Amino acid sequence: MANKQKTVTRSVTQEFEQIADSHLDTVVSGERSTVEHSTLPTTDKHLIGYNLIVEHGKALKLSPKTQNHVFYQLAVNEGGSLHIRLSGNEGGGLHSKEWVSVQAVLDLLDSMAGLTIKSTILKAVFKGGSANNAAFLAAVLRSAEIGLLSQSEKSVFIHQLSTDYDERKAALVKLADIPS
Repeated sequence: MANKQKTVTRSVTQEFEQIADSHLDTVVSGERSTVEHSTLPTTDKHLIGYNLIVEHGKALKLSPKTQNHVFYQLAVNEGGSLHIRLSGNEGGGLHSKEWVSVQAVLDLLDSMAGLTIKSTILKAVFKGGSANNAAFLAAVLRSAEIGLLSQSEKSVFIHQLSTDYDERKAALVKLADIPS
């Protein structure tokens, strides 16, 4: 039986209803086989060691040609520092799901005071090399919820620190002190 390919068709709802059981019994080619519960994904591996503050953040992508969104999460790691990550997006475009230090982002933005900012400057805070990371993070930083960046007069793809940057920065940093 190990060499036979097993195909099990069931709805997602049924799958999640059965996850609570310690074992899942499935009928495969008239025989019963058991799938161990531990083989099923139970949590996003990227969340291990992090306490979420914002689980489902949402920001409009930068391009005026789309109404699609990029999704993000904010969390505090075990060391107590605030991190952000891109958790998904609509309409395509690969990106890294790594956690990025919010302090690293703030240090970078602080150094850009009074200047116009291209999204590519944000590549410096990522370890992963996805081409979309910087633009997606810029969209998040321009979102109404985060609001550290605003659109420059030069282009929809060029940014500047928001007029209330210092207040927004302080509010963001304060999130690390909120018990989760």
